[in-house]
Amino acid sequence: MRHLTKSLYKTGLECPNKLYFTKNKQYANTKKDDTFLEALASGGFQVEELAKLHYPGGILIEDKKSDKSYDYDDKVLQTNHLLQQDNVVIFEAAFKFENLFIRVDILEKKGNHINLIEVKAKSFDSTNMEHEFIGKRGGLVGDWKFYLFDVAFQKYVIEKSHPEFKVTPFLMLADKSKTTTIDGLNQLFRVTKNTDNRTGVECKIKQLDNVEEQSVLTKVNVSNPIQGIEKGKYRILEAFDFETSIKELSKAYKEDNYFNYPLQYNVCKHCEFKTNKDTQHLKSGFKECFSKQMAWTEKEFKEPNAFEIWDFRSWKKLEESQRLLLKDLDETDFGEDKPKAGKMSRVERQLIQREKAISTDNKPYILKDELKEEMSTWQYPLNFIDFETSTSPLPFFCGQKPYEQVAFQFSHHIYHKDGTIEHAAQYINTTAGEFPNIDFLRALKESIESNEGSIFMFSNHENTIINHLVEQVYVSDLPDRADLFVFGQQISKGKKDTPLIPWKGYRSMIDLCKVIKDYYYNPYTKGSNSIKQVLPAVFESSPFIRDKYSKPIGKINLNSLNFHNDKIWLKIIDGVVEDPYKSLPKVFDEWNDDFETISELDDINNGGAALTAYGKLQYTDMGDEERLQIKEALLRYCELDTLAMVMIFEHLKELTENN
Repeated sequence: MRHLTKSLYKTGLECPNKLYFTKNKQYANTKKDDTFLEALASGGFQVEELAKLHYPGGILIEDKKSDKSYDYDDKVLQTNHLLQQDNVVIFEAAFKFENLFIRVDILEKKGNHINLIEVKAKSFDSTNMEHEFIGKRGGLVGDWKFYLFDVAFQKYVIEKSHPEFKVTPFLMLADKSKTTTIDGLNQLFRVTKNTDNRTGVECKIKQLDNVEEQSVLTKVNVSNPIQGIEKGKYRILEAFDFETSIKELSKAYKEDNYFNYPLQYNVCKHCEFKTNKDTQHLKSGFKECFSKQMAWTEKEFKEPNAFEIWDFRSWKKLEESQRLLLKDLDETDFGEDKPKAGKMSRVERQLIQREKAISTDNKPYILKDELKEEMSTWQYPLNFIDFETSTSPLPFFCGQKPYEQVAFQFSHHIYHKDGTIEHAAQYINTTAGEFPNIDFLRALKESIESNEGSIFMFSNHENTIINHLVEQVYVSDLPDRADLFVFGQQISKGKKDTPLIPWKGYRSMIDLCKVIKDYYYNPYTKGSNSIKQVLPAVFESSPFIRDKYSKPIGKINLNSLNFHNDKIWLKIIDGVVEDPYKSLPKVFDEWNDDFETISELDDINNGGAALTAYGKLQYTDMGDEERLQIKEALLRYCELDTLAMVMIFEHLKELTENN
């Protein structure tokens, strides 16, 4: 029997059609198969293990070591046996009703009353709960919808399989109003491999002496929003109330039928069932939906469509008229926004993208004079910086709260007025258990204060991190507290929600991504403003960049802290420009293929991979040589991020200086 689990129910709520593609291996799926890696990056496994320490004596429903397949009935049998006790706490309790199957993170039974406790790494503030789950307008807050429907689904299965029990639903979450009295709390849960090569978690602490002071987790009763879901007040699938959604999704999944649910363009845009060059041998669920429901042929799939439009907001209007191809859209479909003097507004930029896509014009659009005026305010030498950061739901130190920002790496390139490019500095701290923020800020201060030039970031992430570091320094007793505080404020702008008096530093970072949005559009990006898309687009469009970076870096006045002088950044293979991020060496490129790694990392060429790598370094016990290889891969990736900013700047300079 095909069992609809809580994760599959969530998938069905996203889009019922996905259930048909999920378990069918002939369809491509871009989502990671290893959910443990996702839990690792988010700290989810730590939170789950800490939550169990709230309930000493809890009994885990374990897999049988001899099992070669998942034994649903055995787990239900074990659970039912334990439920015969008047009072019991069960971890991963299993329940089944018809073809519905769930595992409950923590189940607390007292007589005929059950507390259903779903553990999540998501944060909340227990001191400000008025509109946490239900917004001011009476609807479910968007960030919580799927979590709450998950709990409602579990409650439904328990009550259907055991109507004798009264069930109260809870979420256990990281509480940002709480601190811990335990130093190194986040290091007490380690990723391990057993002798049978299975990944698991080893808990270095066996009990909590004082849960309220040591743990940063809080259990929250969510009966009110769950009742609203059960009564049909709140929906995710507009066509179905809660119980109907369960019955319809379970029936479709059991019978392995394509649901034929109407296309939801804002969901379709992010569909994971698409093929790419690595999965061309598989089927595309995305294509199948549009072929069946819109009668699209290969011709339509090759034409530009609204999914490519940056920040498009009129999805409902297009759904109702079943239009998606850009040639079928007119200006009214894009809505209106306020014009921006001397800059492209959102809608203006979208219309430029539409026009160029329809006419197959790949020439960049640029507000040349306006950009030139903007660039004239920049002071040489120009500083380009990029940060790699992480957050941990469990604090590093005693007295810290959950989800403190961790700044573990930066890269700094300098572009001098004579065109010399210097990889001036880099910082990285991958030591397990060390909180790097203050050393990070000190190293950044030393490097940035080597000159008085303008400072650039790409997107607002770096400004957000500096804000956080400024706040940390403000409440510290560091001997250099004043110097670090002043430096942080000099290079940043205070956010609206800062607890300090808002500020704007005289060297506040310039957002190169915003410069791109305001003055420049490149059709090769297909609407994306990610640096991972803008850089390859620049390679396609710029004769100057193509000529310069097709040479070894040792011959173009460019030094590097991580690459040899013979490194070439721009390569053209079979007439196609190679994405420089894809050209980064694999983490263990130089290792013998027979050598087994603990981390099981492959590439570090995007922010998600860097975050996962840092998580592995923090919570996995591995040898020094493996740690070194990961560290060096992180340094290479971060260097390319700031060099990419330099290349984009050079392209803008090229455009504004040439006729």
